Amino acid sequence: MSAEIDWEEQWAIHAPLFKDGKAQIKLPTHNTIELLPGPGFGDFSHPTTKLMVDLMTCLVPNEAIFDIGCGSGILSIAAAKMGAAKIFACDIDPEAIEHTKKNAAFNQLDIVFETPPSCSPVILMNMIFSQQKIAWQQHKLPFTTLITSGILTTEKKDYLTFAYEQGWQLLHEASLNGWLGFVFKEIA
Repeated sequence: MSAEIDWEEQWAIHAPLFKDGKAQIKLPTHNTIELLPGPGFGDFSHPTTKLMVDLMTCLVPNEAIFDIGCGSGILSIAAAKMGAAKIFACDIDPEAIEHTKKNAAFNQLDIVFETPPSCSPVILMNMIFSQQKIAWQQHKLPFTTLITSGILTTEKKDYLTFAYEQGWQLLHEASLNGWLGFVFKEIA
């Protein structure tokens, strides 16, 4: 039997913006979100999360968002604070879903935990390459914009090959500390 994890202690150790029981994150839009500690990945300490938030800033206002692999809910909550019209989210980890629900309620936001019905959302995927392949096969749907991160600079060629095979056209690329973030559109 494994010992219970003290998430507040873990976030205090690993999340640089964690203070007084919550992480306080200032977005590029000057809004602030707060996250409670828990098992979901995403506290703004990892370069991939920073890349995603920076890439999302101009692309999510007034759009439906589908956050695949929502973790702590950081990207869903950031999208809502950036003016997204509606947020849909999913994760394979039930504890991450509960963490996202807790953080959404704490920020007084509504997130729908299902695949978006018949719309072409902006899709967010912040996970390593191997996980993105699996997630994309499970949640493949038409999109207006796809924003991804979690790709190491050493994986760029293979990742872009995968992206082109999926019918994605690269619009923008960013890097931070050995990690890459991308913005794609669907090739018609």
